[in-house]
Amino acid sequence: MKKIIINADDFGYSTAVNLGIIEAYKKGVLTSATLMANMLGCDEAIELAKNNPGLGVGGHLVLTCGAPLIPNPSLTDANGNFFSLKDYAIFRSQMDEEAIFQEWCNQIDTLISKGLTLTHLDSHHHVHTFPENYAITKRIAEKYRLCFRNAYELEARVTLPYQKGISGFLDLMNYPEIRDLNFTVKTRQAQCLGEIEAVLALAQEDEVTELMVHPAFVDETLYFNSSFNIQRAKEVSLLCDPELRVLLAKYQVELYHYGEFVTALSN
Repeated sequence: MKKIIINADDFGYSTAVNLGIIEAYKKGVLTSATLMANMLGCDEAIELAKNNPGLGVGGHLVLTCGAPLIPNPSLTDANGNFFSLKDYAIFRSQMDEEAIFQEWCNQIDTLISKGLTLTHLDSHHHVHTFPENYAITKRIAEKYRLCFRNAYELEARVTLPYQKGISGFLDLMNYPEIRDLNFTVKTRQAQCLGEIEAVLALAQEDEVTELMVHPAFVDETLYFNSSFNIQRAKEVSLLCDPELRVLLAKYQVELYHYGEFVTALSN
C-alpha cells in the first residue's frame, strides 16, 4: 500500500482560504493542514480545526508573509512586515538569529495556547529548509518535540530528533493543466487527473509520502496579497472530485495525517 498524507498549506491566511481547506477535507480527500499564526484568519482557522478534529493540523511557520507576532526591526521592512521572499534573500544576512527563533517559538506557542495539538511543522515558502535556517529548525524541533516536513530532502542535510519516517515529498497540483485558468476542472478533467496520476505513480510502496496542496476559495485578502490565488479554487474542485477517489483506490493509497504516525527517531 502507498501511505499518503495530503497536506494543505496556508490555513489561517484568510476566510476564503480557511473555507476552501475545510471543503477539501469534509467533501474531499484532504487529511492535513498547516496553520499560520500571524495571519488574519488564524483564530477562525483554529475554531474550524476544533470543529473538524479528524483533520490533522500543524504549524506553518512564517518569515516571509504578513507581520511578526513579536515586532523586531531586523526581521521586517519599513512598514513592520516580513520581507517578501525575494527581499528575504537580500536581507536574511542582516536578520538576528535569535529573533527568528523567538518569533517561530511565539507562533507555535500561540497555536498551542489556543487549544491546538500540533501534529507537525513546516514553513511558508519552505524557509525551514534553507541552509541558513538549519540550526534554528533543529532548535525548534528539539524544543517542541515535533517533526518537520521533509521538503527538499531536509533530513539528509540536518539531523532532526522527532521525524516520523515520512520520506517522500511531492507537489500534487503544480502542473500546467491544473494551473491553466483558461479551463475549468470539469472541462479538462481527464488532463488534470492525468497530472495527478503521474504524481501518485511516483509515491513509493510501503513508504509514507506527503503530497502538498494549496486549496482555497478566493476573497479580497488572497486576491490582492498573493499572485497565487484563483488557481487554488481548482485545487478544491480536484480534491473533492469523486474521480480522484477512484485514482487513489487504483494506486492502493491509504490516507493519513502526521499525527497518525509514531516518531521514528528520538533522543
